Amino acid sequence: MKPSQSLVVLAIAGAGAGGCPGSSSPVVSDAATLKDQAALTDLAPVVDNTPIVDATPSCITITADKIADFTTDNSLYPADGRSGAFYVYGDGSTLGQFVPALVTGQTYPIDTTTGNPHCSGPGSFHTKATNWAVWGAALGTNFVPVANDAGGKGTYDASKYKGVSFWAMATTPLTGVQVSFPVEYTDAAADHTLNILSVQPCVYAPANPASNCSPFLVKLGDTTDSDFPAYQNMQINTVWSRFDIMFADTLQDRYNQGFHLPAPSDHIDTAHLTSMAIQVNAIYQGDKVLANNFEIWVDDVYFIE
Repeated sequence: MKPSQSLVVLAIAGAGAGGCPGSSSPVVSDAATLKDQAALTDLAPVVDNTPIVDATPSCITITADKIADFTTDNSLYPADGRSGAFYVYGDGSTLGQFVPALVTGQTYPIDTTTGNPHCSGPGSFHTKATNWAVWGAALGTNFVPVANDAGGKGTYDASKYKGVSFWAMATTPLTGVQVSFPVEYTDAAADHTLNILSVQPCVYAPANPASNCSPFLVKLGDTTDSDFPAYQNMQINTVWSRFDIMFADTLQDRYNQGFHLPAPSDHIDTAHLTSMAIQVNAIYQGDKVLANNFEIWVDDVYFIE
């Protein structure tokens, strides 16, 4: 079962054909008795031993742990100093588009009618992304406002939490999905005066892969990457599903040549999170990079205690 979904499986133990466990079957001695026995068999109850599966995970209801549920807008629930809103961004492709479209000076709209029917109901963060063919496109949020006049992202102390949970649905099953959690060392937009390790901060520079930002992340449904075995069977598909991403499972991507934290600091610094993102990567086929178009709805985003 997917670790993101708390599935409850109940098996019903049934009796074998012909009677209850421990009873003996009637002795058939002639044709008439055989006919009578057939009639009795037809009246016997049919036992289905197929497991009964409750495929609807539970909803997190701890208000203080809520990040966003999109019932009215795309903003974060104002708890524990968290503040901001969800947004979308792409790789700079000239043909890249989002629907709804980005409008300068306006927050990204929500889908007021479609939402997670299992928990908060109508209202979700929705976008359709097409033609992003450099690295892909993503949606995400900062956890706190910018830290200074220069616009550097502030950091949020999430060390009391084990991870982040969200529900999602797409028009088609998605491939190339990663869920990332940048920190002050792996986010070029962070306020680097908060860099307590005094390491060289990363930068978003395609021409210099060694300095590229490489956030801590997990990959969903990627059976080719052995670093995330607990998430290989998890895929955002056409039904609302819950995904639990545990901080302890996150790693910097071995295939990203960018800046990696040196040991013993090579683990996510949950005390200094800047943001989170759900990213759909472009499709790489040899020397070609193809757009990985997608349409997604996200709802009921919570921290996990």
